[in-house]
Amino acid sequence: MIKSQEPKYDCVGGKLVNRATRDAIPDGEPVFILRAKDTCAILALQHYRELCANGDHRNIVLSRIKEFEQFRMDNPEKMGEPDTVLKVNYEETGFEDSETSL
Repeated sequence: MIKSQEPKYDCVGGKLVNRATRDAIPDGEPVFILRAKDTCAILALQHYRELCANGDHRNIVLSRIKEFEQFRMDNPEKMGEPDTVLKVNYEETGFEDSETSL
């Protein structure tokens, strides 16, 4: 992972760690990653920004939105709607079906 990809986190020894504190995200904590090529990402980030109470964090999110917008303008051929089919053990997750379209 190059530093410009994710300014807040880094990957160290197969774990996501906070760049500032070096604290690892615990194994049991879910993480959700948005990619710039996802046509839904910018809208999701814009909504997330509206929900943020901390002004500094809102500004950081705005910077990330601008990076995503630039990627979209520079790479229109890479943009797409997520279409992954996830195989899960629905008994453990509570999903009703073992194939969930994302």
